[in-house]
Amino acid sequence: MSNKTVNFRKTTKTEEEIVRREIEEQFGKKGLDSLQNRLLWMRDGKIKEICALRPNIAKIAKTISHNLYFAGIPIGSIKNDKFHLEIEGSALIRLKSKKVIHIKTDQFLYGKSIFTDNVLRFDEVFKKGDLIIIEGRNNIHYGVGETIISSEELQNSPSNTVIIKGSKNTPKDRGWYLRKGN
Repeated sequence: MSNKTVNFRKTTKTEEEIVRREIEEQFGKKGLDSLQNRLLWMRDGKIKEICALRPNIAKIAKTISHNLYFAGIPIGSIKNDKFHLEIEGSALIRLKSKKVIHIKTDQFLYGKSIFTDNVLRFDEVFKKGDLIIIEGRNNIHYGVGETIISSEELQNSPSNTVIIKGSKNTPKDRGWYLRKGN
């Protein structure tokens, strides 16, 4: 067993700005609204995980005298001074944003790519390189992905064109919990 201690703490102003800037860039002010009434905390380590806590939970977390391992909703991570939105963060943003693509396949849940043929519709236009929330049948939240083509290109692309590349090893889709999350 490791003697390493986990440092779970409130984010610094700089760390919070990194998170907020990325969310606003990708999802606008509405995306930022998803963090309303939430405080950002970080779990330090090889991966710097960002969690969103309600003020009453943060207040309790501050009073815990031994090392707190984790609290709140894990919304993403910071790597090389860039915030990477993950599954639960995109679920929070989904409540406020229309930057959503609806698909007819479950392949994304297995870390696989989404092809243009799998797209049923999208709620808002998007550009190449945008983060977009992915929903499956019955508007079930599947995760988040980065687009390889724009919504305009999607209309004229062959059915086998990848629109969002899958990711087996990063927490972008709900299937990650079964593949890697432990």
